[in-house]
Amino acid sequence: MRIFVNAQSAFFGGGLEYLKNQLKALRDVHKDIHLIVWTNNKNHKDLSSFIGKERTVFIKFPYLPYYIRVIVEQAFCPLLAKKYHADVIYMPGNVACFFTLTKQVLVFQNPNLFFNVVKSKNPFYNTKRLFQRLIARFSIMRADRTIFISKNLQNRAIKGKHKNTFVLYSGVNIDDFSTFYDVERFKPYILSVSNITYHKNYPALLEAFEIIHKKYPKVHLVIAGKIMDRAYFNKITEKFRAKEVWEKIHFLGGIEHKYLKDLYKNATLYITTTLLEAFPLTPFEAMFFGIPVISSNASSLPEICQDAALYIDPHDPMDIAQKIELLLNDDAMRKQLIQKGKKRIESFTWERHANVFYNIIKS
Repeated sequence: MRIFVNAQSAFFGGGLEYLKNQLKALRDVHKDIHLIVWTNNKNHKDLSSFIGKERTVFIKFPYLPYYIRVIVEQAFCPLLAKKYHADVIYMPGNVACFFTLTKQVLVFQNPNLFFNVVKSKNPFYNTKRLFQRLIARFSIMRADRTIFISKNLQNRAIKGKHKNTFVLYSGVNIDDFSTFYDVERFKPYILSVSNITYHKNYPALLEAFEIIHKKYPKVHLVIAGKIMDRAYFNKITEKFRAKEVWEKIHFLGGIEHKYLKDLYKNATLYITTTLLEAFPLTPFEAMFFGIPVISSNASSLPEICQDAALYIDPHDPMDIAQKIELLLNDDAMRKQLIQKGKKRIESFTWERHANVFYNIIKS
C-alpha cells in the first residue's frame, strides 16, 4: 500500500513528534507500507533522519504561511498523490484534500479548532479561527476516514456517532531520550514541559509556585519549552522578576527530546496546568520515568491519564499549591501514583497505534 503523507503542517512540537513516530511505526510494523512524505524546509531534516529511507520517498518543499499553504495543499496533494501512484492520501493536519478521488484519511490533533479557550479581540485572529473551523467541518464530511486523538475532541467536533470517525490514542516514545543534561543545580525541583503559550496556563502555575516558595524555599520550578510569543512571556513573568521567588524559577527554552530523560527522572514531581489538550504526551513521559504527575482536570486530561494523576483546578492557584504540597509530603500517595502511572503507560505503544491505524486505512 502506497500512502502519500501531507506533512506540511507538522513542523514543530507535539504534531511533529506524533507524525514522525506514527509513520516510522506504521512502516516498520507493516512491511507492505510504502510512504511518500511531502515535507518542507522546517521539518524535512527531522522527519527524514528519524523515519529513514526504507520504503520511503521524501519530497521537500518550501515552508509557506498558513493561508497560502492551505491553497497550495489543495492543488498539489492530488497531483503528487497521482504522480507517485498513492493508494491513500493521509492528511494529519486537520484539513482534508477536497479535490481528489483517491481515498483519504484525516487526523484531528488540534483542539483549538473546537474549543474557545483563547478569547481575542483581534479581528485577524478571529477571522482565521472562523475560517479554520469552517474548513474543519467540511473536512470531516469530505474525508473517507477521520481520526480524533481523544474522545473529548471527537465529542466536541461532531454530534453523535459517525460511521467514518474513529478515536485513536497516540503512542508514547521514550527511545531517543539518551543524552546527559545537568540538573544538579535545580534539585529539588518541580518540572513542567511544554511550549509557552496562552492555553498552557503558566500564570496559574507561577502564582501557585509563589505560594509554595514561601513554605518550601529550597524547591525550584523548572519549565522546559519554547517561548512562542516573547511579549506574552514578558507579560506573565513581569510581576515575579523583582521577587525572591524568581531565583527559583527556571525557563530553559526549547529542549531537544534527547535531553529530557535527565530532567524527568530527577524531578520531584511533574505538573501540567494546561487548559486545553487533545492528547498530552508529557505526563506519560513523566510516568515512564517514575515521576508522580499532577494534572489539570480540563479538556481530555482526565480521559487520558485516568487514575494515574492527581487532579487540580487549573483556574485556582491555591488548589494547585495545595496539591503540590500534598505530593511533596505524602510518600504513600507518591508511590501509588508512580505505580498507577507505570501501568497506565502500557496502553500507549506506537506498535499498537500502528496496528489500529493500519486497520482503519485498510477498512
